[in-house]
Formats: sequence, structure tokens, C-alpha cells
Amino acid sequence: MKNLKLLTLLLITSFHFSVINSFATYTDTDIDTVAIDSAWMNRVLSLGGVTVKGRLPKTRIKGGALRTTVAGSILENVGSAKDVLSKTPGIKTGQNGLEVIGKGTPQIYINGRKVTDDTELERLQSNDIQSVEVITNPGAEYDATIRSVVIIRTVRRQGDGLGFSLNASDDQSLWWSNGYQPQGSLNLNYRTGGVDIFGGVDYTRHTMRQKSHIEKATFASHLIENKGELLAENVGQSLHTNAGINWQISDSHSLGGKIEWGKRFQRDMRTVIRDNVFEDGTLTDRITTTSNDKLGDDGYHSIGANLYYNGIVNRKLGIDVNIDYYGTDLNEHTTSHEASTMTHDADIFGRSDNTGRLCAAKAVLSYPIWKGSLKAGTEETFSRRRDNYSVDGIDIPTSRAKVREDNYAGFLSYGCQLPKVGQLSAGLRYEFVRYNFRDQLDPEATLSRSYSNFFPSLSFASKVGPVQYSVTYNAKTIRPKYDNLSSAVRYNSRYIWQSGNARLQPELSHSVGIMAMWQFISLSVNYTRTNDAIMIWSSPMGDDGVVLVKPRNIESPFRTLEAFVSLSPSVGPLTMSYTLGVQPQWLTINAPDPREPSGIRRTSFNGRPIGFCQLQNALGLAHDWQLELNGTLQSTGYTENLYVKNAYFDLTTAVQKKLLRNGALVLRLEAHDILSTARYNINSDFGSHTISQTNRMDTQKIKFSLRYFFNTTQSKYRGTGAGKDQKARM
Repeated sequence: MKNLKLLTLLLITSFHFSVINSFATYTDTDIDTVAIDSAWMNRVLSLGGVTVKGRLPKTRIKGGALRTTVAGSILENVGSAKDVLSKTPGIKTGQNGLEVIGKGTPQIYINGRKVTDDTELERLQSNDIQSVEVITNPGAEYDATIRSVVIIRTVRRQGDGLGFSLNASDDQSLWWSNGYQPQGSLNLNYRTGGVDIFGGVDYTRHTMRQKSHIEKATFASHLIENKGELLAENVGQSLHTNAGINWQISDSHSLGGKIEWGKRFQRDMRTVIRDNVFEDGTLTDRITTTSNDKLGDDGYHSIGANLYYNGIVNRKLGIDVNIDYYGTDLNEHTTSHEASTMTHDADIFGRSDNTGRLCAAKAVLSYPIWKGSLKAGTEETFSRRRDNYSVDGIDIPTSRAKVREDNYAGFLSYGCQLPKVGQLSAGLRYEFVRYNFRDQLDPEATLSRSYSNFFPSLSFASKVGPVQYSVTYNAKTIRPKYDNLSSAVRYNSRYIWQSGNARLQPELSHSVGIMAMWQFISLSVNYTRTNDAIMIWSSPMGDDGVVLVKPRNIESPFRTLEAFVSLSPSVGPLTMSYTLGVQPQWLTINAPDPREPSGIRRTSFNGRPIGFCQLQNALGLAHDWQLELNGTLQSTGYTENLYVKNAYFDLTTAVQKKLLRNGALVLRLEAHDILSTARYNINSDFGSHTISQTNRMDTQKIKFSLRYFFNTTQSKYRGTGAGKDQKARM
């Protein structure tokens, strides 16, 4: 299990911070909805004798999705694909990276191929991107766990020969001298006729630093309070390589294969917790816990492979077949020294050894019928996971567990354009999942389950006068990550233990939404009800102040409403994108509390919705200069079972210069979190256990990057991949 200690100690930084829902929707048909051509886009404004040509960003509804054209717009010069996505309507940069607003981390595709390595978004440059589509209602073709999709389509390059791109950057923390993050990548592509041979290598140094003040209160037979400081520092290095071949036999047929290999050859994480312990108001212990997490002899590595065929038979029948393999291995050691001034010292040694294997296949057939397209397909995924954990120095049992999961799915969808009515799409996906958890040391803990579910989806897009709109409904699920299913009890400190939960049930949710667009103004409202929502929960173990942190299903329904408006005007060289929204939620939990006569207290996480504002400005100047000023503001409020008690504000700026012919050399300087106010502070109420935490993260940074391109012919690889959700869970 990766980053177990950090996950437990930093409760506030591990929650999924979902703020506002995106206004994009999806339909399975490929027929375009007619775009609204506003006269405002080409209107010429005369301002005091100065002529300024105003135009809208090239964003419109396409088949229910929100499509933004990048080529020819100011987004063409912002840097990498990651920079483009952070400025695309419907997407924001959140605490967990790029997020579709209100839908969490999206599944990203580049030319139909699933992105398995986030660094690929750094390697792909903005001037190679044709368009970006944001989809918040993925149809039946996608795994039922996928709640949002982003599709990147690249510019088609012509010509044969060798092309390459070289990227180098360094991220330097202004708070921590060791917080430098150099990154470099080299990508090659050789094309001759219809054959592409490609490969690349990427190196990254990762760093993280956090300083927190934490206060915990545990209510058992008596009150136990922990008040102290936490300092966490992490340094890691990783290498990623890929190679493949693609053969475009004709315009109607292509096939190919790709292999990827990743290696993490350093992970040094040091955590120091200084705790003052009080029992009923009396100081009983001062303890300092110093922990070091390092990779074992086998370290961590992953390998993935994809084979695909994509074609059209008889000019009508579309065929898309993918076969995938993915494997991971992780070996990790933890050493903890506890120094107490009032009780006793202790040394704890933990070892973790995990492996995961996945095989998947997916086939999709499409055929034009009447005024639309019918799609049918199947997807099978077979996952195997092994988790071994042992600890010395404390009485926690060794765990050896195996997880086996098989997923069989079939889907059918149809989308069509109804003249003078609109665009309609409907889909149905069936999934049968067989799950088995076996504890090799405790046979009574063995658990076998199976699930059989239908997941419908429906969308309708049309327009009334100059206003485009879409209405959507879908049913989705979230299955627990494999490390959350492990029953092993992991030791983090004298007062914090952690475990998975093999009895977790999948989440099931139903969502309805409406989106409307007029000129450069978009409005979105989305309502979601989730049953068996999975949340992190903390509860006491006995009367010694030890708490066990583990995921659990919430018995009460979890309901959220997201509403926001987006304004995306452009005036001459200035492009603006402003998003304002609010997210109320409704969640009440019966939490165990020994202070109550009944032993149960109804805990409410309602009434204080989170507000959100994202302001982005980009100014293109002469001689290929570009300036940017962006800000993200978020209010206090509830998110799941946590309360964010401070306003978050991240102010960033950037300057960019393109050099050489066709802008082949790009230099970029960025400043992040200029005011050092991008912080999340939280309160948590678990009934019998409460936590209050303030944090300072290593977010104030300066970044310089250099990108060089030579004859960058784009690979025509069309593999889409299979078993994508299981890869993420692994």
C-alpha cells in the first residue's frame, strides 16, 4: 500500500475535494450539434479611436460534450497539455491535480488512447493540440466507475522522417531548499509511409513538504487529547519509458502495439510528530515519533502493454479491439522510533510487499442506423492482488491476503440527430463482478461476493433560439481501491493505526443535470444521490487513546448539488475565463459517542456550502510573448465528512517567450501561490473522535521550463486500452 503513513496522518490532504460539477455532457453519437455562431464573435469595437477585435473562445456543445478548440486560439501557446487543461472550461486544478469540476479526476484520452502516466500531459505541448472535449456523462461504452472523461485530439502532422521533442524544467520551492523538482523527457517518432515507430523516456524528481498543527480528542471512559506538530518531507525519483509501433494500413484500417515500463528508484519519506498527551486535562506523556519510509530491495516498478486494431469494414461497420496487460510490484520498509519523556521508548519496524496483475480486453462495434449510430461491445477485466504486511516491536498480527476480481461487461448505446428536435443518446451497460478476498493466516476472514448491475445513461441536447442546452441522467458506481480492501492493521504511531476494510461495498449513485450556453456564458446545475458512500472514518480502539483509521460505507444517503456559471470572453489579445459556483451537500451520520446516553449522536455535515471562483487571464503580445495572471478562490464549508475552516486562495502568474522558426523553442517562467495562501485547514467530527488540523503545504514555487521541437510528426497510434478503472484501483 503506497503512502499509508501520509494517508493516515494527513487526513485533510487525502480526501477527494469535489467542489462544483462540470456543465459538459455526453452522447454516444458522433453527429455534431449545430454550433451557435454569435455575431459578437466578429464584432469590431471602437474604443477611443483604438480598434479592438473581440472574439469568443472556441467553445461549444458537441454531441452533448463541451468542446474547446485549442489550435488558433491563445491556448495554443500556454505550454503543456496540462496547462491547456487547467484553463479549459469545466476543468480546474484541485488538491488532487486536474479535476473536472464536481466530478473529480477524469479519465483522459489522447487520440482515443488512454493516458496511464500523468507525465504524458507534461510532454504533450499545447501547439500540438487541436481540441479538448470535457464529458461529465460518460455513456455505456465506458466503465461504470468512470464519472468524467477528457478527450484530447492532436493536430495532424504531415510528412515522413524523424521527429523529436525535448522538454526540461525545474520546480524550485521558496520554502524548502531541498524542494527542487527537475524533470526531463525525450520523445522520438520515425514515420515512413504508413508506419510509425515511436518511443520516449522521462525522468522526474518528486518532492513534498508539509507542516501541520494537529489537535485530537478521543472520548472513551475518559477524555484523551493529543496536541502537537507534524512535519513530513518526501523525496523520490522515477523513470518512465515507452516504445511502440503503429501501422496505418489505409484510411480505414490501423493496428499497433505499445509497451510502457516505469521504475521508482528512490522514495525517502521522513515524518516527525511531536505529541503532548493529556488524560482528563492532565499531561501524561510527551512523545516524539520519527518515521522513515524507504523502498525495499525490489523497490517499485510497473509494466503495461497494449495491442489494438481499429478499422471500418464495408465503409459502415466500425471495429475497435484492445487487449491490455498491466502489472505493479511494491516493496517498502518503515522504521519508527518513539522517544517519550514520561513513559517508555519504542522502535517499530514494518515491511510491506504488494503485487498486482491485470489482463483486460475490450471490443466495440459501431454501425450507422437511421439518423444515428448504434454501438455495442463487451469488456472483460481480470485482476489479481497480493498484500503481505508484517510489523515488529508491537503486538499487531502479520497479514497475508489475496484479492481476486473478475469483471464481465456488455453495453449497447444509440445516438441520433432528430431534425428540428435535437440530439438524443441512450445507453445501457451491464456489469457482473465476482470478488474474492482470502486471508491466508485467518481463514475466517475470507470473503466472497458477486455483483450484478445495470447502468443506464441518457442525454438530450438541443437549442431554443440562440441558447444551446442539454439534459442528462446516468447511474454510476465507485468500487473500493484494492489497498482499501486490505484487512491488515498498519502501525503509523503510538496513537494512530490504520486498516483497510474487506467488507466495503461499492458506491452507487444517480445523477441528473442540465447545462445551458448562450454566447460566452454557460450555466450548469447537477444533482447527485449516492448510496453506500465510501469515506474515511476514525474511531477509538480501547481506552488508551489509540484510534483506528479505516474506510467505511456511510449508511445515510449522500446528496450533493452543484451549480455554477462560466464566462469566457476574449477581447483582442486578452482571453478571460471566469467560473463562479457553489456546492451544498446533505449528509447526516449516526456516529458512536459515549457522551450521549444512547451512545449515538446524529452528526450533521450540512448548511455551509463551499463557494468557488476561478479567474484566468492570458495576454498575447507581439514577438511571441505571453503573460498570464490566474487565481483560484475557495470558501469555507463542508466537503463529505470534513469541514474546511479557512478560505483558500492560489494566485499564479507566468511569462512565456517563443523563439526560432515556427516557435520551435519555448521558454516559460511561472510563479505559483505567490501570496502563500493556498492552504487547507480542516475539522473532522467522528462522534467519539474529533480532529482539528492546520496545514502549510509546499506550494509556493518558481518553475522554469524549456521545450524544443524538431519535425514533430505525431504518431497515429489509436489504441484506446481496456480495464482502465482497474488499473487506477491497482
